[in-house]
Amino acid sequence: MAVCSVFSVGVSLPAVEEEAEKVLKEKFRLTPRFEGVVPPDARGSRGSQLLAELQLENVLSLKPEDALFVLSLTPYDLYSDGLNFVFGVAYPFKGCIVSYARLFSDDEELFFSRVRKEITHEMGHVFGLSHCLNPKCVMHFSNSLADTDYKSEEFCPSCREKLLLSIKKIGLT
Repeated sequence: MAVCSVFSVGVSLPAVEEEAEKVLKEKFRLTPRFEGVVPPDARGSRGSQLLAELQLENVLSLKPEDALFVLSLTPYDLYSDGLNFVFGVAYPFKGCIVSYARLFSDDEELFFSRVRKEITHEMGHVFGLSHCLNPKCVMHFSNSLADTDYKSEEFCPSCREKLLLSIKKIGLT
């Protein structure tokens, strides 16, 4: 299996890292390798929110040569130009960052389900998938927690087929 380097922007919860490991192995056929903690970059910050693209670009600059992709996890709230907040941002065939700042719940299983959905969604973009019109598909755009809670942790048949084609093209079969 190909390696996906996993970084934490700020100190991440170990349980979130464990969920990321499961998603990378089970859904994307990747071997996760935890590379360490990267301090958050405050440039471009808005109050307590960090600029998502800047955090991702910083981590991508640290990607080891033997890693295929990068997954970044952060407890910090993120925003992107033109959006009040984002759960994550991805660059196709490079890597992504996922924030779990807005995913917390008193229900621990709901929290971890949200984390798995957002990691799966952003990694789907890394594999070249776009947003899906099917509101139950994990690749459906989430504009709120209600959207995230409504969708499944799984790809719809169409997105699953696209993912499998991408996995095959990359040579992960």
